[in-house]
Amino acid sequence: MEEYDYLDNMSPTSKEKPDYGEMLRNLTQDSSWFCAQPFINMYVSNYGLPHPCSNTTVCVKKHISTLKLDEIWNEPELHKLREEMVHGHSTEMIETVCTRCIETETNGYVSTRMHSNKSVQNDDQAQKELERLVKFVNENKGAEYPIPDVIHTIRIKTWGNYCNLQCLMCSPEDSSGVAKELMEIGEMTAEDILLRSEKRSDMKMPWTPPLIYHSDHNVDMDDFWNLVKRTKRIQLIGGETWLIKPNVRILEKCVEEGWAKNITIFCFSNNFGHPNMNYILDLLSQFKSVTYKCSLELWGEKNNYIRYPSDWNEVYSNMTKISKMSNVEIGFNPTINPINAGYADELLKGAMEFNVEPSFMHIGRPAWFTLKSLPEDIKNHHLDRLYSCGYDIITKLSKVIDYLEQAEFDELRYHQMIASIIRRDKNRGDNILKYFPEWTSHFKHDEYYK
Repeated sequence: MEEYDYLDNMSPTSKEKPDYGEMLRNLTQDSSWFCAQPFINMYVSNYGLPHPCSNTTVCVKKHISTLKLDEIWNEPELHKLREEMVHGHSTEMIETVCTRCIETETNGYVSTRMHSNKSVQNDDQAQKELERLVKFVNENKGAEYPIPDVIHTIRIKTWGNYCNLQCLMCSPEDSSGVAKELMEIGEMTAEDILLRSEKRSDMKMPWTPPLIYHSDHNVDMDDFWNLVKRTKRIQLIGGETWLIKPNVRILEKCVEEGWAKNITIFCFSNNFGHPNMNYILDLLSQFKSVTYKCSLELWGEKNNYIRYPSDWNEVYSNMTKISKMSNVEIGFNPTINPINAGYADELLKGAMEFNVEPSFMHIGRPAWFTLKSLPEDIKNHHLDRLYSCGYDIITKLSKVIDYLEQAEFDELRYHQMIASIIRRDKNRGDNILKYFPEWTSHFKHDEYYK
């Protein structure tokens, strides 16, 4: 089996494992490390494992089919993390759970933790409830955690992983399209996919790749709707969000019950392949507000390659419709990967049509698709392109440029990437050189590219 490690705990740019403890000590010289998420947010993954937050691979060691939703608050992983944040007696759990945010903040950028804390602070009701819960933990060390009366954000992803795309940077647990392709090209078997998820939880998974169905997780819907009624913000994500029927049903139920006017929807979508997009937008128009994150890697036809088999014309048309809605704040969320990094300026200029700056996210997985796989000539190509831009563009792309300059070449990861792209191109009938000719010398050894 081709190595396909989604749990690589290495830096996305360095070959050495970072010293997160030292990073954390440098960040907390004048304050303690605190994040609102394990206190007042709830996150459950596509594959059915609850997590302390939405930005970590560390999970609760129980599958959601064995838990009621409100029982998650008192699972030991969340309990220990809250205790460390409030009492400061140890940072052992923080150094394991919060690595992505620690590294992001060490590099001088705004992290998910910082975004989450600010979002709660901007909601008076949620902030008041957070203060009550923190006070309880401070005054009742080791006690059972009280079930929150107000929840800031729920991100329950147990409705399935159906996706119509096979994005290079996605995982088989998060996309049925990726799972199907991995199995077709022989990089992973169904057993491999299950085994990896089972290693995370030490229990058998009740689903069979490539598709995960919401029925596999046995979530009690009465429990879920009770959660929704106490929630200020619902995050909806796929697979592909609007092609998963329970996600649409959540919108419908909130409108029917009159909850929508008090709830913010925070959603992600690839904006492709939706036969009922106008219906979705009508439902969204009835919510208090909508933060609508567009998942795309590049501006224009190049996006179709990384997010295969997307169609840019349809994507752009849907983004335009969404941007005109009065209660919607649209955003663009690309990753920083070996193929798109040098074209970040095109994405930035395109996003300016919508008066938005894209939020570039570094990725640490899959292991073969991080900046560590970037050969020197392509790295220089990317940097030359970006440094040829005007000063205002360079300033706005400082995060991408910094990560490119920090990237340490890992030859093993590079060869894995080339082999993986060749397998995908042949399986799809596509060709990386059609979009990115600067890679020609890296594929000339294979007859397919001649």
